[in-house]
Amino acid sequence: MKTPRWLEQPRALAALTLAFALVPAAFALISFKAARERDAKLFDTATQVLGEQLKLATYRHVSFLSLLRNQWRSVTTPVNPPDTALPPSGWSKRLPHLLAVAYASDEGLGTILLRWQAGRDLQKQPGDNLAADPALAPVLERARSIGTPMPYAARISVNRIAIIEFVPGADDLRRMRGFMIGWLDLDSICHDESLPLLAQNILHAATEGPDGHRVEISGEGEVTWAATITRGPQFSREYGTPTPWIGFVALGLSVVPLSLLVMLASRAGKLRAALEAEQLKNQFVSTVSHEFRTPLSVILSSAELLEAHAASLSETRRLELLTQIKASTNRMNEMVEQVLLLGRIESGAMKPNPQPVDVAAFCREIVEEVQTATQHRCEIEWKPCEGTRTFDVTLMRSVLTNLLTNAVKYSNAGSKVIFGAQDLGDLLRFLVADEGIGIPKADQSRIGEPFHRAANVGDVSGTGLGLTVVKRSVALCGGEFSFWSEEGQGTHVSIFLRV
Repeated sequence: MKTPRWLEQPRALAALTLAFALVPAAFALISFKAARERDAKLFDTATQVLGEQLKLATYRHVSFLSLLRNQWRSVTTPVNPPDTALPPSGWSKRLPHLLAVAYASDEGLGTILLRWQAGRDLQKQPGDNLAADPALAPVLERARSIGTPMPYAARISVNRIAIIEFVPGADDLRRMRGFMIGWLDLDSICHDESLPLLAQNILHAATEGPDGHRVEISGEGEVTWAATITRGPQFSREYGTPTPWIGFVALGLSVVPLSLLVMLASRAGKLRAALEAEQLKNQFVSTVSHEFRTPLSVILSSAELLEAHAASLSETRRLELLTQIKASTNRMNEMVEQVLLLGRIESGAMKPNPQPVDVAAFCREIVEEVQTATQHRCEIEWKPCEGTRTFDVTLMRSVLTNLLTNAVKYSNAGSKVIFGAQDLGDLLRFLVADEGIGIPKADQSRIGEPFHRAANVGDVSGTGLGLTVVKRSVALCGGEFSFWSEEGQGTHVSIFLRV
């Protein structure tokens, strides 16, 4: 066999070998660079998730002090507070990062006496003049001068802050009564074992550090502190990019970079799935907390007005305040019911329970409920079919109530909404049609996505969970969901059930 001449040429052979070596070398280099970029993005996402969790932990403790502040408004003898003004039993276990809570009375310029304190790590002694404390005094003076019931914070040390709440008088919200103070352990928050990213050593958090991501954490008002977030050993071991020499050892082995990519993608996928779940949870908590805040504020302000000025208010004004409290309570109750129903469906805990139902009576009940809840805002023209059909009453009541409420809510007052049921043999069709604002084309592909609301809803309140509950419930019943909508012309929704 004759040897090709080019194999006898050392330079040509060296060039050919180099050419074949450069292919896996280039592939290894590109793979390593892509892994580094993926690693950086994964770390950024994990940092954002942990930052939100630390923020929620801070807000939880600040909210607790706000509740205590409202209790202490009615205390007549601060030296010996009644049991109703003390924190509820077991508060230190539920709020593990709060070292101590205290009440200080405002005696005038230059004198703020500590009257009462409780906790596992007492910071002062009753009788101490807090106006002489160099760390607390400027913030106490600021809270006094502004005179607004909102939290302020003072940095006591690297790992500790004091949260200060202005306590107004029982009858006059502008009169200074004293201060509610809580000492928060930042180091404890940074080592919270209830947070998976910290408990599993995926990330480390500290109140100071030479490098890493510096995240500003805010509770409410001006309660702010900084956390430095770095990679933990588990992040580097399970999800981090291997050291550079691993990629370059594989220069002559093209299969190794491919295997490395598969391994990295698999490991990154595990954390990405966990992070997406944490992000969805944080988004859910943030959204629901925001939606609860408005009715809670209405209830609190109405109750405070009734408490402080009940005798001077007219009967009409008192009824208005009670109506506001009732409406806000009903709104929160409806929101909780939707969240609980969606949670049971998503967890698989809820199973369909079909039973014979009088369709006409069922439709009549839903129309009456929606008309009462919406105060007859729109005319509902309903056309039920007669007879009995078999389906899950609980799930379908939620579906149709959500659809009919949306139709009324997003239509002009006085317009017509059509609601009907139609017998199609083996199928039962429910129809809800309105002439309201409609759904823009850009939002129609995201119908049923949790927390998403169309761009044209304006100031109409909502959580973006209604159609999510509808689609999940219909799917659980084995039915089909279809709709037609045009912006400015209305929406038609059909539900098809096998009966």
